[in-house]
Amino acid sequence: MVSNRTWLASQSYDKIIFLGAPLAILLVLIFYPTYHLWRLAFSNFDITYMAKPVFVGVDNFTQVVVDPYFWAAFKNTLIISGAAVTIEFFVGLGMALFLNGKIFWGMLGRLLKAILVVPIMIPPVVIGLNFKLIFDNFGPINGFLRMLGLQSVQWLGTSLTARISIVIADVWQWSPFLFIIFLAGLQTIPQDFYDAAKVDGAGSWKIFRHITWPMLIPSAVTALLLRVIDALKIFDVVYMVTAGGPSFATEVLSLNIYRTAFRFGSLGYASSLAVVLFLVLMLFVAIIIRITRLSERMEWK
Repeated sequence: MVSNRTWLASQSYDKIIFLGAPLAILLVLIFYPTYHLWRLAFSNFDITYMAKPVFVGVDNFTQVVVDPYFWAAFKNTLIISGAAVTIEFFVGLGMALFLNGKIFWGMLGRLLKAILVVPIMIPPVVIGLNFKLIFDNFGPINGFLRMLGLQSVQWLGTSLTARISIVIADVWQWSPFLFIIFLAGLQTIPQDFYDAAKVDGAGSWKIFRHITWPMLIPSAVTALLLRVIDALKIFDVVYMVTAGGPSFATEVLSLNIYRTAFRFGSLGYASSLAVVLFLVLMLFVAIIIRITRLSERMEWK
């Protein structure tokens, strides 16, 4: 009896050790920085002349509301992220539907899938630098246009083309991520459903509308949630390709926060901007989940 109690006590002790270490790491790496961020968001702390933060209440958030640079960065973030995620969604879905066909079973299919996931494994900084060279005045794209006798395009010199350049770079890197999620979702759909639909005379569109898409909704929601959260935080590619230019046309929220904190030294105001970005992310997540639930109800009806 004593030995059993000793064994149970040792098991409980082991569980405490195994759970305690990850929880301690989580506390240090996540909870404390988050607490510190929220504390600074309600403080005035300029590292260029202040020794410690001074509590100012909601003054930082009041300044955010009237800050034209914040609203410009917010608009740029929505435009670039919205365009990129929309294109990535349809490109990833199209690639998944295409490579899920029987024609690509075997070595060819595995080879194409391996090639498509390569962009995800490349660091965003490297991708940004490469696309900056690609869209340069003397880069390969303008060189190809000149070879055709066409005029060169100032890809990084105007607001529209600079935003298009950022979107293209982001789509190139992250479309394979959505492709993987959609392909995994497609491969979980039983083949019997398709066979029964074909026996009933259903065409390709009806099969997609009534079988494939309803069963892909969980995968689509996962893909959208992950990409929206990540796209709204876009920083590396923008910083490397345009650095926010020209004339603030590609200045996104993450880049604005970076400049405020490390170029101007205003950590308090930068923290409030980061909190606003977090709230924006939560709002978009809530909207996506709400739309998903409404679409599921309509499907059941």
